[in-house]
Amino acid sequence: MSSEVTLMQVLDAREARQAKQQALLRKYGSTLICFTMNIAGPYKRSPLIDFVFGRGRQALLEAVPALYDESIARSAGNEFYLVTGLDAAEAKVRCIRLEDTPVGRLFDMDVLTPDDEKLSRPGGRTCLVCGGPATLCSRSRAHGLEAIEAKTQALLRSFAARELADFAVNSLCREVRVTPKPGLVDENNAGAHKDMDLPMFLTSAEVLRPYFTLCAEAAMDNPDCMPTLQKAGLEAEQTMLTATGGVNTHKGAIYSLGLLTAAAAAYLVHERPLFEQAAKLAKDGAPSVQTHGRKALAAYGGRGAREEAEAGFPLAQKVRRMLSAGLPPEGILLQLILECQDTNLLHRGGAEGLAFARKWAERILSAEPARKSELLLAMDAAMIDRNLSPGGCADILAQGFFLASLTFL
Repeated sequence: MSSEVTLMQVLDAREARQAKQQALLRKYGSTLICFTMNIAGPYKRSPLIDFVFGRGRQALLEAVPALYDESIARSAGNEFYLVTGLDAAEAKVRCIRLEDTPVGRLFDMDVLTPDDEKLSRPGGRTCLVCGGPATLCSRSRAHGLEAIEAKTQALLRSFAARELADFAVNSLCREVRVTPKPGLVDENNAGAHKDMDLPMFLTSAEVLRPYFTLCAEAAMDNPDCMPTLQKAGLEAEQTMLTATGGVNTHKGAIYSLGLLTAAAAAYLVHERPLFEQAAKLAKDGAPSVQTHGRKALAAYGGRGAREEAEAGFPLAQKVRRMLSAGLPPEGILLQLILECQDTNLLHRGGAEGLAFARKWAERILSAEPARKSELLLAMDAAMIDRNLSPGGCADILAQGFFLASLTFL
């Protein structure tokens, strides 16, 4: 996707943008915002630039009510047009707030009045490199293109790493809040777990934010970063255990979501296919330690978290597709119980426990819609009574939530 842009393409895009603005002003007669990005150098588009632009577009839509909006992806750069009923001065204030964030220094949000007057920013903008007045540095060419490009890349990467970490943390929080989840911690109860609850899960997810950020940063620096990820993962486990008083809330997620976060970052910066990259990282990793899950796989067969990762997370990909189709998370979890050789269920209840959970799942999935809620609660009680918890399926559901947040897939 990354390719050099010629001066003629830039000039053609500028002319087309002006024509588009005029057409929208004539049609709507309202305040118009034109959002583009200031990207130095000959490369105006890349997965990383497109991702950051998309997040900026979303932030603008959340900040300014839209009467009409339209995105145009040109080789010379992305464009987003938003017509709003807000007064132009108020729209400018809201745009400046977005531009005054760290990555917002790369945003260019022009606000035009219905009479085609472009509003100016009070005080002007600051230079990316030195922080001084941008107009003075630009006129004097105080900084070389290489320095400006380096600063631009640093802002793009830092923002994207934090966003990917947010996606990972949010996916864990979203998973634990799905209710009811038979045998699992949710907003109703602690499921079959006597040592953990909802607040503990939320705390555990939040303390892992720096770890997920590190995973993204490591992959941006070097996509073949599995040794770094493994070291960081061990440290993250200790952070989790300290926060939870020794309770294992997210060990599986540290592994799986760490890989997916790194793979997503490697795609954005190095354009490596996400699922192939995740599988490669998993295969590059050291052999798994002898956990309860590994022991269950040795006894009953099947595929655990490592094998799922090495295969490119096929179940998580399926969850993403089901979420995109609008299927409810509770139903997706039941489908996972049917398809996944959940090592947590096997560890707690053996083959009989897995069969018990699957029988319930099949019964609910085939039931009349009006009865599903009642049966889910009954399954929850039955799973708690047998001390059964489909923790592996919950991890895959969280992975699916993470993938669903990646608009570039």
